[in-house]
Amino acid sequence: MMMKNRIRLLTTAVVLALGCPAATVETDRTWYLAGEAMTVSVTDDDALIAYAELCDAHGLVAGTAISLDRGVGKGVIELPADMHSGYYVLSAYSRHDTSVSNRLVAVVNTLRKSEDDDVTWEAADSCWATADGAAELTSSKDVDIRETEGHIVRARVKNVYNGNTFSSSQIRPSVSIVGKQIHYFDGQMVNDTTAVFYTYDIHGRQPLVLTAVSYTGESLPVEMISPFSTLLPKSLPHLVFHYKRSEVEARSIGMQRHQKAIARAERDDTDQRDLPQGYEATAFGTQPDLSYNLDEYRQFLKVSEVLLEYVRCVKKTRINGVQQLVVRRTEDPFNTLLPSLVLIDGMPVVDTERLLDYDARRIHYINIYDRLYTLGHGVYNGILSFITRSGRLTNYPTERNVQYLVYEFP
Repeated sequence: MMMKNRIRLLTTAVVLALGCPAATVETDRTWYLAGEAMTVSVTDDDALIAYAELCDAHGLVAGTAISLDRGVGKGVIELPADMHSGYYVLSAYSRHDTSVSNRLVAVVNTLRKSEDDDVTWEAADSCWATADGAAELTSSKDVDIRETEGHIVRARVKNVYNGNTFSSSQIRPSVSIVGKQIHYFDGQMVNDTTAVFYTYDIHGRQPLVLTAVSYTGESLPVEMISPFSTLLPKSLPHLVFHYKRSEVEARSIGMQRHQKAIARAERDDTDQRDLPQGYEATAFGTQPDLSYNLDEYRQFLKVSEVLLEYVRCVKKTRINGVQQLVVRRTEDPFNTLLPSLVLIDGMPVVDTERLLDYDARRIHYINIYDRLYTLGHGVYNGILSFITRSGRLTNYPTERNVQYLVYEFP
């Protein structure tokens, strides 16, 4: 019992030695098995979103972004099953504050050994952890953009392509959620290679697409930047794990069941958690001016045939030498100098030919929004939205240089 109190005092001393951070962090358990889920509670009176990250001395292991309600929030960090045994540091912070709250977390792996293991196993009548040595943790971070309305996503754009170098004013980045609803966000280039997206009303696991297009219509390579600061400890103590065999075995069985449940969810391509729920025609608060339910029309093989036979107010033209589909607005049908925003399942279409050759039998709705839209720094002459029956871009040819991923929004 005295050793338990000693480790608690050591952890408290580490936190107190780092000052008085704005955020505080607590965990649901005193020690963890690799592969378990860790529930993290964060308190920060001056933030809407907090970040909790788990690191060892080499890098980021896992993390989560947590929405705060009146300064309090909970999140879950899925511990990777291949973690080595030893101490890790759990850091909590918000983007606009330099202060960091830290907590040592003991993790043991019962299924595999690693050359990075830093643990001594000692039999006992219960399970608890002690620290042999001191920890030197990071107490501050750089100030970032304050998240006042929603989660901020950042991406890195390769601004050199095909021998051309593009400045920030010549790049149009965007992030969109794939699904039967339109959630599209134009980004802001904060420099020639970094884009920032201010998202709102998006929660949980969502499939998203990152796109960056030059003013000449070329698709530029883009990738998401980790939302975490990756605050590495300079040193961590040696873990002495006092274990009771029956308790560890029971936790290990529960952890393996948890891992199987996660694996089943990841294999299930029809997992509805990864989709915005249901079809919704509204885009940016407006209903479409024209809507086509293709179940009510004769079926054609290609989207190009459907546009030719049924769809009004859409024209194929070239803008800056790039072929595009343009909505011909009713009050100004001859104005095709401005591009239209063309979407399929919420994803912006860069290569028009891919869309025109796509199997029209997979399209359920075509919606046309006939007005001018200003999104970020871009002005669009209407929106042309295609919604597939699955809402998942089924068999749609992969756009060049576009990044597809599943992202966990707070």
